[in-house]
Amino acid sequence: MRELDQSLRAMNPVAVGRPADETRLEDILALPGDTVAAPRSSSRPALRWWLAAAATATAAAVAFTVTGPFGTASQPALALTPVPLAYQPSERPAAEVLRDMADRVADLPDDRPAPWKTEHFVWDSWSLSTRVDDIQVTSAVIPEHRETWQKSDGSAHWKTRTLPPEFQNRHQRELWEDAGALGRTPQQSTGSGDASPSTEPPTTVQGMRAWLANGQRMGPGLLYEVVPERFQDHVFSPAQRAALLRVLADTKGIVHTGKVKDRAGRTGEAFSLTGRFGGLPDRRTLILDPRTGNLLASEEQILDDTGKLNVKPYSVIGYITFVKSDRLA
Repeated sequence: MRELDQSLRAMNPVAVGRPADETRLEDILALPGDTVAAPRSSSRPALRWWLAAAATATAAAVAFTVTGPFGTASQPALALTPVPLAYQPSERPAAEVLRDMADRVADLPDDRPAPWKTEHFVWDSWSLSTRVDDIQVTSAVIPEHRETWQKSDGSAHWKTRTLPPEFQNRHQRELWEDAGALGRTPQQSTGSGDASPSTEPPTTVQGMRAWLANGQRMGPGLLYEVVPERFQDHVFSPAQRAALLRVLADTKGIVHTGKVKDRAGRTGEAFSLTGRFGGLPDRRTLILDPRTGNLLASEEQILDDTGKLNVKPYSVIGYITFVKSDRLA
């Protein structure tokens, strides 16, 4: 979800030292097309190694220049993006819904095995920065399926594969075929590595807030980046999920967008935050399972001002659908 915004911030030579919530995408887009700064160091520890490995955005994500052997003639004028989800409007305050959910979740039994050997994560994702065969593809939406096994000592391995391309109509499919049908053959990769040993998150609201912030000033925008990250590398207990829900309930600016079916067909409660966190107005949405408090999906949608992102207003520019998250004894 965060790949495009994160990569743009990393390439931004005019925003060194700014908090994440204040980075301005307009400053990046105003630079010459061939100006790319070295990645900045951050006061926040780097994401786990497999998240870094998943980030594929480059400067081409800004200009959407297709540099492959097929040229640009067959690419659409605007990049193809996923169909937005259909939210059912709600008038209930987000804090009220989140606290009710937290109260229910807190009473659930902790069914995670103890001791445990491995945590298993599965998710599907797509980002505006996605590349196939090192070519920026604008004629198809090609999601990625990722599966990770992480041991308690921090060692882990993963495998990924691209999913079949998605189109909204026959014309889009024809454009993709004319452009070389990149992604027709699934791409697969595997890898392994080591990270810090897994630690149990706190179960208090104050402790959970500090754990999520990890030493940084935690604004609402950063919170909406961190929560999806943590669900990619932690299997939370009910008490921990309840604490996280209460952190969200105490956060200003969150709106209860209503019920929605995610891209896996599961019904959840959606909570959205609107702002200019990357310089352009966008809406970030967390979709939560009302029974368990687990994060089902995270979506990001650009609003009316798309800058130079080469997409239609109100396009989805990234999502993560959390398919599975469990501990194995």
